[in-house]
Amino acid sequence: MHNSLVYQIAIDGPAGSGKSCIAKLVAKSLGFQFINTGGMFRCYAIALKDTDLSNEHLIKQVLQNSKVELKGALLFLNGVDVTEQANSNEISMLASRIAIIKSVRQHCLVEQRLIASKQSCVMEGRDTTSVVLPNATLKIFLTASPEVRAKRRWLQSGRKLSLEKITEDLKQRDYQDINRKIAPLVFTPGCIKVDTDNLTIDEVVELIIQLFKKEVGNV
Repeated sequence: MHNSLVYQIAIDGPAGSGKSCIAKLVAKSLGFQFINTGGMFRCYAIALKDTDLSNEHLIKQVLQNSKVELKGALLFLNGVDVTEQANSNEISMLASRIAIIKSVRQHCLVEQRLIASKQSCVMEGRDTTSVVLPNATLKIFLTASPEVRAKRRWLQSGRKLSLEKITEDLKQRDYQDINRKIAPLVFTPGCIKVDTDNLTIDEVVELIIQLFKKEVGNV
């Protein structure tokens, strides 16, 4: 539960909906801390890279001995900037593997809630609105059609990849995210759905800021 001096904006939604980009800009505009929950999992993936993931005891030891810091878009592990490594394909794939380990999710959940309890923040990521911050000041479910999300990713890639392939992959990812047993994609009561199909980035940011101010009064 947030107190009157700490505000929490939680942003959830399907892959490719622009959660990170929007969350960063909203946080910057409001002067809040940006928290990328996926970045936290990537940092712990680096820490666990050489650990036997079938050994629960070893996993817990590594988690307890690792210090993860999220400083805006930068990621630090034990005082070292690991942002570039964290965004590599190898670590991205490993992060997906460790994200379904119960002890890792529980550890990250505690860390995420602790960060959010100390400062006003904009937190984005899967299950942010449903599990991590169910009582956030404002809960946003950011979405867009698979076709629009795919086209955005296609343009971001410099049109190097097939638009049809990207669209198909996103639809498959949506299905997996909705049906996964741990941290599924779900629209929860109290969330405000923001469809970005016909909105620019600036319009989405402004809309969320206005929704926040409406919720708490002009701050």
